[in-house]
Amino acid sequence: MLKDKLNLYLQEQTIDFDFLAPPKSLTTKFMANVFEMKRNTVSHYLNQLVKEEKAIKINTRPVYFLNKKVFEESFFLVSKGEFRDLNELNDIRKKVEFKTGVLEDIIGYNGSLKKSIEQIKSSVFYPGGLPLILCGPTGVGKSYTAKLIYEYSVENKILSKNSPFISFNCAQYANNPELLSSNLFGYVKGSFTGADKTTKGMIDAADNGILFLDEVHRLNEEGQEKLFTFLDQGVFRRMGEYDGWHSANVRIIFATTLELEENFLKTFLRRIPIQINIPNLEDRGEREKKEFIYKFLIDESIKINLPIKISSKALDLLYNYKYNGNLGDLKNTIKYLVASSFSKNTDLNYVNICLYNLPEKILKESTKNIENKFKQNKQITIYPNSKLKKIFKSYVTESEYIRKTYKNIIDLFIKNNKNKYGCQKLEQDIFNEIVILFDNFLFNTEKNTSAMLKLITVNIQEIIHRLEYTNNIKFNGNSVYAIAHLLFYKGNSIFEWSDLEFKIIKGIYKFISQNYSKEQSLVKQFIKLLANKLDVYMDDMDEIILTFYLRSLSIEPVDKEQVRAIILAHGYATASSIANVANRLMKRNIFEAFDMPLDISVDEIIKRVLEYIEYTDVSKGLIILVDMGSLRDVYSKLTKGNSGPIAIINNVSTQMALIIGDNIIKGEFLEEIVEKIKIANKTDYRIIYPKKIKQRAIITTCLSGMGTAIQIQKLLVNSIPSDLDIKILSYDYNKLKEFGFNDPIFHMYDVINIIGTNDPGIKEVDYIPLEDLISGQGEKKIRRIFGSLLDNLKIKEINNNLLKNFSLEQVIKTITILDTDKILNYVEEFVSRLELLMNTRLTNDKKVALYIHTSCLVERLIRQSPIDSYNDIEKFKECQKNTIKNIKEAFSVIESVYNVKINIAEIGYIYDYIIS
Repeated sequence: MLKDKLNLYLQEQTIDFDFLAPPKSLTTKFMANVFEMKRNTVSHYLNQLVKEEKAIKINTRPVYFLNKKVFEESFFLVSKGEFRDLNELNDIRKKVEFKTGVLEDIIGYNGSLKKSIEQIKSSVFYPGGLPLILCGPTGVGKSYTAKLIYEYSVENKILSKNSPFISFNCAQYANNPELLSSNLFGYVKGSFTGADKTTKGMIDAADNGILFLDEVHRLNEEGQEKLFTFLDQGVFRRMGEYDGWHSANVRIIFATTLELEENFLKTFLRRIPIQINIPNLEDRGEREKKEFIYKFLIDESIKINLPIKISSKALDLLYNYKYNGNLGDLKNTIKYLVASSFSKNTDLNYVNICLYNLPEKILKESTKNIENKFKQNKQITIYPNSKLKKIFKSYVTESEYIRKTYKNIIDLFIKNNKNKYGCQKLEQDIFNEIVILFDNFLFNTEKNTSAMLKLITVNIQEIIHRLEYTNNIKFNGNSVYAIAHLLFYKGNSIFEWSDLEFKIIKGIYKFISQNYSKEQSLVKQFIKLLANKLDVYMDDMDEIILTFYLRSLSIEPVDKEQVRAIILAHGYATASSIANVANRLMKRNIFEAFDMPLDISVDEIIKRVLEYIEYTDVSKGLIILVDMGSLRDVYSKLTKGNSGPIAIINNVSTQMALIIGDNIIKGEFLEEIVEKIKIANKTDYRIIYPKKIKQRAIITTCLSGMGTAIQIQKLLVNSIPSDLDIKILSYDYNKLKEFGFNDPIFHMYDVINIIGTNDPGIKEVDYIPLEDLISGQGEKKIRRIFGSLLDNLKIKEINNNLLKNFSLEQVIKTITILDTDKILNYVEEFVSRLELLMNTRLTNDKKVALYIHTSCLVERLIRQSPIDSYNDIEKFKECQKNTIKNIKEAFSVIESVYNVKINIAEIGYIYDYIIS
């Protein structure tokens, strides 16, 4: 419906509304052209929106229409929907309280204080309020935050406008605990010398309001215990009282500069459920520090009622200086700077600040950080009516940016449905939107030091590696950071959509299901793995965006015959950025990135590289590009345990990555690539060739997939002593079957045994069927494996561990989530019926194997993720019709109980177990 479309259009355009220069996009004439409708028709629907209190109308020439909700969120509340002109609307602005949405105006609301703001809201809106403690060094703004919490409580009618806000600094009475206690709780007449009358304390004064106790660590244990009683029961006694209680309804905010656990009673801390850490100024990021500088300059401009002109050079030095006293130090520095500059030129109608006006301490510090590049110096003017949002006018919260991208993609689908551009153009337009969104996260945002972002990044890194390993694919260099930023900035936000948009989203979901099934399957795996690690909500639109993103990466199977390449570089995302650019330009995922933040040791990075080598086929060679200074450190850590040659090349650059990537695509040998880059870049390099000593290993494998192999691996790890230094590896059955002893795993490890559900047929290595371990018949082979390594007592211990850990019930309990007794009963019935229908008797080892396989199969069917491929499936269906019929019939008992349906591919694997 046109009215809904107009309302959505107004929502998007009102965000950019400017009182001084209203955009033409909000006029009737402009909207009529956008929607290709008659002007009076558009005007009719817009006036309907005004009557429904969804829009605001400004009767100027031309007339402007705004979305009411977005306008109120961005500016201020309005009591009506129609205004004579902009001046009438602006008059209301002047009458509105300055602190509307005070928490939203805090610097760092969507940045360093994002989590803190949520904690504050929880404290304020909880019935009766929750006590909270503000932690952080001197000058970070604890007192300022406490006052804002009070204003926010009043603003949201949690407290009345007349509610008291009492601030009390405990440090003033640090050397006199009794006086501190008497001021806090009050005292009765005669309780001490000079107490000539009963006096109320701060708690009484703060009744029905907020009491802010700064430097609360100055309270001794007795004072903390008294506060503990008040927090716990809402009652207190005045000094000198020994019976009876007083009560008060007080919300308490504490503040301290010290570590909590070391300076407070545990009983006291237990009654303060919300602990908020306010970071140092230097930890709040470049943007926030600049915002504070501008804010304090605006505050001073208001006080002196004059504009302040400051040179960009002076601003740079103010920004680069490290303020030991945090915000307080910065605020006082700017106050002094403005005052001294003003006093020197009282005749001017503005205050002028340049390098010469800066305090000596800042000028001294600047000599240590002289840049070698020259930048044009310009003057910035701050007015008394300047607003931070106007100074940073390009700023849009990341959450809004994400919503806007989602909206753009929905609009692209609407346009495509209308104009029939075709899938190729639609796909490319959507890819462009997603690239812009993720590039904004990776290249245009300040470095975010949030612990939550780091947690999300680490977990996504692990999930991506798991997906790469289990699906034999390679993601792009910056995938981890891009997806982590999306999830972090979106959080658990739920975007609201109109009925039309919701319908389009369903259509997009159907489109990706039909056209991008491979990418959508990966996204579903990702979401499932993510749900096990983080409390992150993801809806259909999130799944759609991630599916399009993976499609844009052109994820492809790993080329086993290809030289591998990784980039190691210091910095937040330096390696990832180079890898991302190179992979994009070559349209192939050649490079894997390993970023090295300055606070991470080389050993930690090497550990990750070794894990990469362990799970990646590097038999054709591995090229490691490193930044300056890393070559020697990396070389010394990678000199053994390799399955192929490793070249480490110094002074990595994007140009170098492109040259190397191009030669890798051409199939050049590692030595040839190194020689070419040596000529092109004149760089330093070393090549490490693998040494002969290889770690012993046991491989676990399963005919029907990696899931069971991984669970068998876990049981073995629990059965074999770790001091034997034997690596237990889960490995893909089809790889072993296809490549045999030439598989890279045998170049990397001295494989002494293979344990699994089906023999991959590698003559050079002993194989123990899983059913032999379960039945206890594998003892002879166990003795043969460990005979040269251990004495009889140790071998007996291992065998006992295997018997204990590899009982049929234990194995099935480990590899499935199903009720063990229940599934075993139904599988037993299935096997018995199968023997009857096929007129054959299965051996015990085949039965055990079928018990395990069928239990896993049932779980796959319940999860709706069955194996859907089988070798020569058409030939199998044609030649084994009778067998398929028998297996289906026998399996029907399980289908009816668990409400599942077996497919042909899964029947094929059961057939393989029967005939193997």
